Amino acid sequence: MAKETSTHNPTRKFRPRRITLADGGLLALHRDGTIEHVDAAGAVKQTWGPSDPDWPRHAIRFGLHEARPTVRPTGRDASSERPPV
Repeated sequence: MAKETSTHNPTRKFRPRRITLADGGLLALHRDGTIEHVDAAGAVKQTWGPSDPDWPRHAIRFGLHEARPTVRPTGRDASSERPPV
């Protein structure tokens, strides 16, 4: 059974923001990364969490980009020591 990988960092905090839409509704980004589509009447139409496959499509409107997982370098040129601080 393959383990699912996620690019979402559960400790990351997002800056809450709102974008007004042309139809009078808005997109709201919450501190936990959840994005809500709110209609003009104030009702939540749809919600996307950071692990949702459609989340990056809406997050781009807030200037957020999906981060690809990184790989630790290996080989003889890769140092196992951390650089001095």
